[in-house]
Formats: sequence, C-alpha cells, structure tokens
Amino acid sequence: MAGLSLALTIGSGVARAETPGDLGGYVDGVVQEAMRARGIAGVQVAVVDGEGTLYARAYGVASRQPLVDVDPARTLFRVGSISKTFTYVAAMQLVEQGKLDLHADANRYLPPPLRIPDQGYGPVEVAHLMTHTAGFEESVLPHLFHLGTGPVQPLDEYLAQRRPRRVRPPGVHAVYSNYSVALLGAIVAEVSGEPFEAYVERHLLSPLGMEHTTFREPLADGDPRRVSPALAGDFSLPFKRDAGGYTVEPFEHLAHVAPAASASSTAADMARWMRMLLGGGALDGQRVLAPETFREMCTVTFRNAGEVGGLAHGFFRLRYGRYESLEHGGDTLAFHSGLVVLPEAGLGVFVTTNTDTGQELAGDLPRLVFQRLRADARPDAPPPTPPDFATWAKRFEGVYVSERRARSTFEKLPLAVTARTTVAVGDDGTLVVGAGGMVKRWAPDGGHVFRSVETGHRMAFFEDGAGRVTGFASAHGSEVSSRVDRLDDPMTALLVLGLLGAASLGVLQAAWRRRRESRAPTRVQRAAERAATSAAAVWAAFLAAFVTSLLPLRDPFEAMRSYPSPLLRLAVSLATVGAALALASVVLSAVAWRRATWTPGRRARHGVFVALMLAATLLLVKWNVLFAPYVLGG
Repeated sequence: MAGLSLALTIGSGVARAETPGDLGGYVDGVVQEAMRARGIAGVQVAVVDGEGTLYARAYGVASRQPLVDVDPARTLFRVGSISKTFTYVAAMQLVEQGKLDLHADANRYLPPPLRIPDQGYGPVEVAHLMTHTAGFEESVLPHLFHLGTGPVQPLDEYLAQRRPRRVRPPGVHAVYSNYSVALLGAIVAEVSGEPFEAYVERHLLSPLGMEHTTFREPLADGDPRRVSPALAGDFSLPFKRDAGGYTVEPFEHLAHVAPAASASSTAADMARWMRMLLGGGALDGQRVLAPETFREMCTVTFRNAGEVGGLAHGFFRLRYGRYESLEHGGDTLAFHSGLVVLPEAGLGVFVTTNTDTGQELAGDLPRLVFQRLRADARPDAPPPTPPDFATWAKRFEGVYVSERRARSTFEKLPLAVTARTTVAVGDDGTLVVGAGGMVKRWAPDGGHVFRSVETGHRMAFFEDGAGRVTGFASAHGSEVSSRVDRLDDPMTALLVLGLLGAASLGVLQAAWRRRRESRAPTRVQRAAERAATSAAAVWAAFLAAFVTSLLPLRDPFEAMRSYPSPLLRLAVSLATVGAALALASVVLSAVAWRRATWTPGRRARHGVFVALMLAATLLLVKWNVLFAPYVLGG
C-alpha cells in the first residue's frame, strides 16, 4: 500500500531527525507492518515531549478515488471518544469560574426536558456524569451513529428522546456511557450560554491554536453545526476492509452526541492538545486551566477496584511501569484512535486510523512507544505463579457479562452476547479470558488481582460476603462484568432456541410421516397434534427469520443502517404467534394425556416439545425479544 509519509515541524517544537532509540524508524516499522497485516488505509501519529513534537507523521490515503494522501497537518480523522477530553476540560473551566459545582445535582443545571428522572435511585451529580458512574443502561442501535444524508438531531432533542433507563444507584460502578458525557456537554452549553461547538472553539481550540480541529460536521445548509468551508474538504473518508479491498462508508454523523464523540482532528493539532496536558493546562503562553484546577482534574476520583485503572474527572489513569497516564481512546465505526500522555515522563502519543481494522494499532502503539523510549515504562515481571494455581484459580472460572448492556429494549440479547466473557484456567499458570473473539492471558498478581501478560495492566475480581466470586473490574477502569449462572447466560437462550428448532423440524417430519395413518386419535388428541404441528411450523419460520435478520448486525455499519429490519419485525411477530400456540398446546396436551391412546414414547416426545416451546417463550420474554421496544425512546 503506497502512501505519503511526512515529517513536520509543529508549533514551537522541532521535528527531530534523530530521537532516542531511532524513534522514527521504529514507529514507521510498527505502523507499516500493521497497515499491511490489517489492511489499514491511513494512519496519523504524533509523539511529543515537554519541549515540543518529537515526531509527527502520516501514512496511507484519505481517499482512493481520487487518490489523496493523508496530510498530518491537514487531513481530518474522526477521533471518536477522545472528544470527551475536550468536554471534561470545558467543564473544569466552568468549575474554575465558580459556575459549576461537580457535586451538585446535575438537574440543577439542566433544562426541564433533559432532567434525569429519579427512578428510585436518587440524584445524579455532575461528577457522576464525568466518571461514568451515573448508572445508565447502554443503548446504541440504531441511533448512536447517523450514517449518510438527512437531518441530524440537535443535542437537546436527542438527549430527551434517547434517555436510557437508570439501572443502578449513582457512584456504585463506572460503566462507560456516551449518554452521560453528552449530557455533561449539554450542561456546559446551558451554564455558559453558548452552543457547545461554539464554546469549545472559543475557549479551547482558538487559544491553543488548534485550527484543524472541529466538532462540526458536513451538515445541511442552515444547520448551525455545519463545518466551515475551510475545513469541509479535509475529512478523510471512512474505510471498511472488505474481501481484500475497501468499501467507502457514509460519513458517520455524531453531531447529536457532539460532546461525547463528534471531534475531528489531525496529528499536528492533537500534538498541541497533548502538549497542553503535559504543560499543566497551558501551551505557548496560553492557559486554558489554572494550575490548581488542572491538578484537581488529574486527581483520580473513582476506581472500580483499588488495583485497576482509575477515572480522573473523565480521563483514564493507567500504569505504564512507574508512570501513570492521562489517556482516552476513541472509536467510531471506521476510525480508531488513542491518546496517552505520561505527565511524569513528559511524553505523549496520539495515533489515529481511518479503517475499521485499526483498533489494535490504536490501542497498542502508545504503549510500545513508551517502552521504546523509557525502560521504566515497561511493566514489572509478575510474581511467581502459586504452586497450587490450577486448583486455587478454579474459583474464577465461569461466564461473565459486562454491565454495559441494554436492559429495556430488544438490544438486551445481542448486546449481552457481545458483552459476554469466559474465564478459564490455562495450562501455563494464567487465566485465559475470552471476549468478542479475542483471547487474553492474565497472570496472578496477588489475591484477586491479575496482570495482563501483554500490557501489565491489572484486572480485579470481586467476591461477596460468602466468599463467592461475583464479577470483575476491567483493567481500563470503565467496565464491570458480573458473573452469571446458566439462566442469565445469553448462550443458554440461544441453545434452547437451537434445540427448539431441531425439535420443530422433528415434529414437522413426524407429522408428514403420519399424514396417511388410518387409526384416528381422539378429537382432543387431534387438536393437540395440530396445535403442535402448527407451532412447529411457526417456530421453524421464526428461527429462520430471526437468525437471518441478526446476521447483518455483525456488521456495525449495516446494523446502524437497517436495524430493526422488516425481517426482524416479522421474526418477532412469528415468535408471538409461536408463544400463543405454545400456551394452547399446554392446555390441549393436559387434556389429551388423560385419554391414553398415545404410546409412552409419543407422549414423551410431545411433552419435550411443549416444554421446549414454553422455555423458549419465557427466555424470549426475559431477553426482551418479546414485548419490548426495538429502539430506546422509539
């Protein structure tokens, strides 16, 4: 893959031809290998220290037809949730001015349509919104991204319509929430009296000289959030790796959740943002936060467990050897980015990619660069594995499901499947943790704490008063997973549906074989058989439609475009009919069994099928496939 590579001077920092450990050559090698292996169309990287920019470079293309190379000072990549770091700093500016109290009820600053309902959990403080501890459920389909053309909802309208349900008291767990930070941005706008995009431009981007960073998007004429003509032509296309080539996807509009996700930037500008963070709130003589406010912002205010990463007013703080970071990642459907600053080491790394396969590079490159430049940024070796590890660690084995999942909509089942993690004891003295098709190994680090073999970051397990393991806190600090029994494991529901499908085919096959039987059963038995045969046909049709309708959800772009599809709606209608026939079968079978003309084997087969229908119906209700809305607020 041919692409442009440019070294460049940024601000007051000079791009250095020689850096410790030949940094430029090392980064080039890592990035280009990842681009070849993962098929990434374009990448930007910036590395800074306290004096300026050590390295800023672009690779690959922003467009293929026509061919446009990525320019590290001009090409706009979507940085996703790194947008949140601007919202956090904006909120801290208002705290500094005495206009915002982090420990006040957030409703004090919100207009009536956006106020958070109590729902039995008490008030949500502003700080809870910053640390993802407000206690909201998750919801993404199909509203989180607006693909292509058409009007994009204003922030306030979106927040009022798509309000998630509260599912736990505030301050219990940090569970990542885009809605929370979008709501925080609405508070910034309400308190400041300025639209959010205008506030960020006036109080952050302009003072810091970030001329190629914007929260605005290419929207329709007349939309106040429309990007300026000067930047409109600089956006990279979003690429999806597809069968050895690329598909260009529609623009991923996020203006409706702008404070959480809509920023676009360049390596050059993000180098300036990192230098501000290294400078304690100041850059090139321009100060956006007073030193004491900046120190407060960097203070960890919440951890899901003492040993895992913490949240400092929204910024993540993780260990890299002896250093603690200020960091945030950012993912859209196509773009993946990472920003990590080590204040004590005086180093920062930003990386961003414009292809859906770039997540691994965005997550790994900062750590690799730090370890290249600072030996003391490498993780210590874990302690020796206990001799009884294989026996002792069995208590952690099981299935866990992330608390970042839907509770009130149809999304409950598909999101639970993607949020499912399995933990098993490995044969090499580690825990083998599998989630989303990826497997990681974690070495024991004392007590309930385990250390990543790759990164050195830590996860910690919880236990209840009886000593039973109940869940774990992720290394990054914004996710908690709860241990589930078989009934609450989403795979149990899928297994029962699979068994029901096989049984339905068996019932239909048996009905076909019996079509010419001369011996007629009683009227009630005939009705029971007809109900079971009809139910089998309906359940078989449901499962065919259900599976077919869920397959597109594996593609996030297609999920945002088509959910809920007409086929999915048909599948749910069929399941409703199947559930009604299951109840009818129970009543008819109870009567038919008292009139003994069925053989014991036939009774058993019929009973198993009816039981499977009932179990499937109950599980479909439990997992919101039946009798739940498809879309949050829809």
